[in-house]
Amino acid sequence: MRAPEAPGESSLDDAVLDDVRAERVTTLSGPDSPEGRELGRAVGRNVARIRAERGIALAALSHRSGIREELLNALEEGRAVPSLRAVWHLATGLEVPFGSLLAHTMLSAAGDPDFRVQRSSRGRVIASSTNQFRSRVLFLEGDPRVPEVYELTLAPGCVEEAEPHAAETFEHIVVTRGTMIIRAGGSQAKLEAGDSLFFRADVPHGYENAGDEPTRALLIMSYAQV
Repeated sequence: MRAPEAPGESSLDDAVLDDVRAERVTTLSGPDSPEGRELGRAVGRNVARIRAERGIALAALSHRSGIREELLNALEEGRAVPSLRAVWHLATGLEVPFGSLLAHTMLSAAGDPDFRVQRSSRGRVIASSTNQFRSRVLFLEGDPRVPEVYELTLAPGCVEEAEPHAAETFEHIVVTRGTMIIRAGGSQAKLEAGDSLFFRADVPHGYENAGDEPTRALLIMSYAQV
């Protein structure tokens, strides 16, 4: 997430680095693009609204998400552009589905939301700092009717660690190519093409491709009923 920086300000935590940095180039068109600025304003409005509805202080959200208060304030005022990874941390801090923070944005627009085709070349991408772990959005963001579905791609040797999501969050993964090792809490499983796994994601978890070819999988997120 980018906001005006004071002279000598230290670099932001990787979770909130905006996509002008090399590791974020596939997330949005760029923090200074019209698309990026409009997305930032819309997400900021959603964060402010949900935070007010839930009575969460800015300092509390800062502690939960790991994002500094001044950046959160800039976001809510429409002066900062978040990376999609930062939106994940905000959703966890607010204990809401990721897609709810993208409601009423240009990402949620569709010509016919009841019959929508998404071509293989389209879809917002969340990438790790090394670009070895990529997650492509396959659902209509902001539509509460649709499940959150992502296409994961892990390069050979990729190890991606994830912090716990909000309480009662679950992931259902189906491997479509290659192999994947998944760790969640104290459990571990190795999946091959055609295998699936359902697990709690409100504990520390991680994904690994120990093979010599890229791994692909479909991930479906489910949340506690609120």
